[in-house]
Amino acid sequence: MKTRHFFSFGLLIFSLVALAAPAPAHDMWIEVRDYTPAPGEEIAMTLAYDHHLPGREFLPKDRLQEIFLLRPDGSRAAIEGYSEVEYKAEATAGTGSHLVVALQKGSFWTKTTEGYQSGKSKKDVKEAIACTYSAKSAKAVVNVGAPAGDALSKPLGHDLEIVPLADPAALRGGDFLTIKVLFKGKPLGGADVVATYVGFSREKNTFAYATKSAADGTAKIRMATNGAWLVAAHYKEDYPDPAVCDQNSFAASLTFEIQ
Repeated sequence: MKTRHFFSFGLLIFSLVALAAPAPAHDMWIEVRDYTPAPGEEIAMTLAYDHHLPGREFLPKDRLQEIFLLRPDGSRAAIEGYSEVEYKAEATAGTGSHLVVALQKGSFWTKTTEGYQSGKSKKDVKEAIACTYSAKSAKAVVNVGAPAGDALSKPLGHDLEIVPLADPAALRGGDFLTIKVLFKGKPLGGADVVATYVGFSREKNTFAYATKSAADGTAKIRMATNGAWLVAAHYKEDYPDPAVCDQNSFAASLTFEIQ
């Protein structure tokens, strides 16, 4: 019998952003109800927005830019919301490696003497203390039958993006997963990369594995155990106009199951 794994069916979200601010420190990732559905089964998921796993908070729908399913042949399928926090893709067509993709709307977060202001830059508030522009992307690997297709290996052009260089479905506990971190389409060295799995810890900002990407953007993560995993990357840079904001903060996540 197939075992199904959940991040409490509310996605993990952990804080990769090294800010003291509660709001911009949230991250987003995709939690799929069943990472290995049978052909013809629908794919259900949530978008976590929290500080630790399993997540108990979810991304508000008005802050979601887009979400879609990328099939093994490269075609896209729509994903629709069917409750306040859940989403569902059309019944899977054929077998192979599918990719669920989600983008959060980029937004300013500005700290003032009266707290944080969402969606406002330093020019939009009085007595601005610090400002971050935050952009997040998320992917989840879903395998219908045997791994097949190249949907996982093709970059999608996100600001910060994780591309797995092997299909997680082909790995087992103890194996290493190699990923490539891309920033605006180019390999990014020095990115912070962390990973954890369901059941490892309920503490905030606590991960099973941490490393940095090499000069060619690659990083290796040891899959210490079977189960549902989250890998995430984070990168910051100065904002182009310091009168508007202080820094850009980018985060990307990848969720999958090791069987």
